[in-house]
Amino acid sequence: MNRRTLLRHAAQLGAAAALGSLPHRGWSALPRPDGWSAAEEALLDAIGETILPATPGSPGAGSVAIGRFILRMTADCHPPAAADAVRRLLGEVASRAQAAGARPFPELPAAEQERLLVALERQPPSARAGVAPWRHVKDLTLLGYFTAEAGATRALRYDPVPGAYRGSVPLRPGDRAWAT
Repeated sequence: MNRRTLLRHAAQLGAAAALGSLPHRGWSALPRPDGWSAAEEALLDAIGETILPATPGSPGAGSVAIGRFILRMTADCHPPAAADAVRRLLGEVASRAQAAGARPFPELPAAEQERLLVALERQPPSARAGVAPWRHVKDLTLLGYFTAEAGATRALRYDPVPGAYRGSVPLRPGDRAWAT
């Protein structure tokens, strides 16, 4: 076996190991950030499922564990005020759900969940400076869903870039090589 063959086999084994270790459950493979409960995550999953429900051709946002993604992104990539905004939103959703049907938000009928979230979206932004809670959760729901494997491949069309690998492409004298 020559060095080139050995390196090719090692690269193939490494790629197979890396692909085998990728999570196929969506964002649930991420650890939940400290200070957040499973109930808060479940409520964010239900809100995400209402924003992007399942269709016959693609799963909903709740099935990719969008709540975990929102919590992780809020904790890692946003100022502490964003966590306060998410908690305010979750409190408001919970209180409106209790007022609407005396049940938790995930147990309300889908039409009632949608009405509740539409009312939140139409509500004018508060005078508080900082993160707008509804916009923050909705934006992260869209980002997390469409960057998860299920959203990227089943809700959208996926075309891997830069495409297929062609290791030996003949060049004529004077041809330029590709940058990518």
